[in-house]
Amino acid sequence: MMILVYHFSMQNRKSGGIALAENFSIREISLFRAGGIAELYAEPRTTDELLSIMELASEKGLNIEVIGAGSHILAPESGIPGLLISTRSMKGITIRGDLLTAGPGEMLDGIINIAIDHKLIGLEELGGIPGTIAGALSINASANGRSISDAFFYADYVTPDGRMHRRTFYPDTFSLQDSAFSPDEIIVNVALRLKHSKATAEARLRKEKFVELMFIPPCRRCAGEVFRDLPDRKAADLIRQAGFIRDKNIRAEFSDYQSNCIFTYDGCTSDEIFTLILRTAEKVHKETGVLLEPSITLLGSFKEQWKELYRQSHQKKA
Repeated sequence: MMILVYHFSMQNRKSGGIALAENFSIREISLFRAGGIAELYAEPRTTDELLSIMELASEKGLNIEVIGAGSHILAPESGIPGLLISTRSMKGITIRGDLLTAGPGEMLDGIINIAIDHKLIGLEELGGIPGTIAGALSINASANGRSISDAFFYADYVTPDGRMHRRTFYPDTFSLQDSAFSPDEIIVNVALRLKHSKATAEARLRKEKFVELMFIPPCRRCAGEVFRDLPDRKAADLIRQAGFIRDKNIRAEFSDYQSNCIFTYDGCTSDEIFTLILRTAEKVHKETGVLLEPSITLLGSFKEQWKELYRQSHQKKA
């Protein structure tokens, strides 16, 4: 295993084929185009490179945050200390019969298109969902009555101690928008079992129909759904029931059209977006008794503030 050696005096140092960047702008990858600076940033291309970077971080006592492509993340303007690792460069797709395996950095929408090209169907209802296959699996992404877990066969993942594991399908592995994978388990390979079909033209049309249903006017930035649905209720319905928060000091708002999605205006900061998310969750909890869980990945201090919200809510129940 190669060990990466980095030098803080350089903006971007390569050693052993692995790049580590300093002062990386999170807004460059987030669909919200907001967020501060990651102290250190790495994009491994293989599992071995990922393990090398994790080993180095452990030796140096660095805090590690792991993301996929970064499209569905929210990080504070104050930045993230330690090392931010993105798996978006860990790519590759292999098809054997009805089994499709993909690296964690492959985009879900692209996988659906490639599957159809190879006469494999079963993912069309998920067309248009932003983000990677690993990100979709980590939250069991669902749309139009279909979940990524419906096609799940197995996944390989790395735990914080640097060990590799494989999780295979069991009936209770997933539930609606809830995954068996914990936030500190890094998915490095996903295998999906699909169905053979010659009706690829129909499958492609069906997929494009679902993309259109998910379409959000591009006049403002949006990064997909913010909260997870409950088994019996949609987060969008709960947000609408509690009432939208409109605040002139927050240059963001939940959409009237898709109530679980946030639009942002020019100049909006990640701190404003998080304030809107936090206040909306508190309002939904007060009006309905339901404390929503984020579908979006919260990083840095945002993650800690969200944990505090949950702690306070549980204390009130007790």
